[in-house]
Amino acid sequence: MIVAYDFSTDEDNRESIPSSRDFPFVIKYTDFSKMTGGIAGWHWHDFFELTIPLQNGMILQTPDHTVELDRGEAAFVNSSTLHTVSWKEDPSSRTCYTFFFDRSILTGEYGSVFEEKYVSPVIICRDLDCFPIRPKDGAGRRMMTLIDEIVSYFSDEDFGYEMRSRSALSDLWLILLEETRELRENAGVTDPADSSRMKQMMNYVHDHFRDKIYLEEIASCAGISPRECSRCFRRQIGISPMEYLNQYRVRMAANELKTGAKPISLIGEECGFASDSYFGKTFRQYMDCSPREYRKRSADL
Repeated sequence: MIVAYDFSTDEDNRESIPSSRDFPFVIKYTDFSKMTGGIAGWHWHDFFELTIPLQNGMILQTPDHTVELDRGEAAFVNSSTLHTVSWKEDPSSRTCYTFFFDRSILTGEYGSVFEEKYVSPVIICRDLDCFPIRPKDGAGRRMMTLIDEIVSYFSDEDFGYEMRSRSALSDLWLILLEETRELRENAGVTDPADSSRMKQMMNYVHDHFRDKIYLEEIASCAGISPRECSRCFRRQIGISPMEYLNQYRVRMAANELKTGAKPISLIGEECGFASDSYFGKTFRQYMDCSPREYRKRSADL
């Protein structure tokens, strides 16, 4: 079965993915018109991910890469990678499939040859945070064919679909290994502390976005200086800590505007904006409309 469920994250920015322990492989259908601002904000999860846009113009971003995808293409996202998804065009008419699968689908028993030889080399390669799959050559076409086969297995759920899906995924994984061999062999050394610090600092912003927050406080929660805090945000997600705070406040305000009936001025105040004018200016900067226009547009959907 291909499922549709709301995008949500926990206090650690980890995406909540409903999966069963006996078959930890889920295909999700996402309609971005149902997502605040039409984006999946910065998040991560322990699963491997394959994202397949059903229209042109998807933008997948990680701390180190930005990948544009059209219909008929896909992208692999490594386990525990911070990433966000948006669209070049109107997100209200954009949809995608996303595969989430645990490493155990490929490795079986812990410590097996499948884990050590075929899966761990991908997990430990932090340069391989994501990888675009395009049907421009034989390998890309074969990978997209396998993706289509897996979608059909999950759609029909005929007897044996779990085994067929696992077999197709294993074939796809082998091609991925071959296609990323050079990248993995030449991978540079990255600092895993950056990712850990980012998660701590993002969590602090999420817990305190309603309050007046200073750069020094965000830095302190990760035990680093304000200058290193700013550098870390720039390295990881390409914006400053204060820009991330404003983006998050706008997303939370948009949720309130879409689902609640509170006065707009009160929503702005509760989401940490010091004045109505600053709330309106910042909201328009990220959402391309005023808070009032966004509430009306959401009510008309």
